[in-house]
Amino acid sequence: MLSKHIKLNNNCELCKRLKLGKNDSDFLFDERANFYVFKSPLSDRWPGALMAVYKKHIFEQSQIRNNDLSDTLVSLVCLEKTILDVTSCERINFVKFSNKVNHLHWHLIPRYRNECYPTQSSWELLNYTKDKLYKKVKKDFFNKDSFIYNQIIDLGIKNIKSKPNSLFGCALFLRPVEISLRKLYLNIEIDDILKQARENPKKWECLLMKRNYSDYSWDFVGGNADPCEFPKDTMIREVFEELGWKIKRYKEVTRQWKGGAIKGFIYLALPEDQSALLDKPLRIDCDEVQTVEYFNLIDILDDHTFPSKVRDRISAFINCQSDFHLTEL
Repeated sequence: MLSKHIKLNNNCELCKRLKLGKNDSDFLFDERANFYVFKSPLSDRWPGALMAVYKKHIFEQSQIRNNDLSDTLVSLVCLEKTILDVTSCERINFVKFSNKVNHLHWHLIPRYRNECYPTQSSWELLNYTKDKLYKKVKKDFFNKDSFIYNQIIDLGIKNIKSKPNSLFGCALFLRPVEISLRKLYLNIEIDDILKQARENPKKWECLLMKRNYSDYSWDFVGGNADPCEFPKDTMIREVFEELGWKIKRYKEVTRQWKGGAIKGFIYLALPEDQSALLDKPLRIDCDEVQTVEYFNLIDILDDHTFPSKVRDRISAFINCQSDFHLTEL
């Protein structure tokens, strides 16, 4: 889904199509994070051709946020694999045009065995008629009502949902509701904090940050691990990069699973500085973080406007679950 916070350009043709979303006649599916998938304008000549439109009005791949870069590439590869499996084409032309529409997007174009000009790129053949492009085709090859795109939608969504991701590490920052207890909080033993928060969750609050990208929702502070990085080190690094805080002590409290695979680790984290416990905690300016705020643990569980993964993590923590599966796959 396209967040209302994403800034689009009213004069951009592809931004207009992003706004239309499912109402666009060539819309196929939402990759859920970085791009929408449409039928490519080249699909009238090469059935199965796709166009992936990036969800932000940027121009080049080098402008993609570092945290989104690898996921975007893997998702595009999933589209490529989908086309290969559905169409049984011989190969794929994968191209990023930028001179005509100045908005980052890609065309994935299947090339078939029965083409007359197999060594020429698809963009060299745009002025050729269908009859001139192919030696012989099946009767329904160019049928607009063909099931080919239904198959692409089903398999494309499946491939993207099951794509491999690096493990994440994120921080569970707690503070007592009672203000007088906060002065001593950072010196309490972690096991005592865990015991107290689990026994009386109504008396404890959790820090969440509102993302300034993707779906712009509330989440824990954290992120995906870099190559060869342990999730605990990811958590420490992400907290410093996003908030400017150093971690004094931490302990793993639960592990998140999805579809039978472990996805990440959640750590109770104690910051070094007492200012982290303020209603408006002192933090660095970070483009990825819109705001941070403390919420009561029970209120988070009861409020379904919070993402399910946030509520699932809080529930697992309170109920002493060392492992949990997301309720929504």
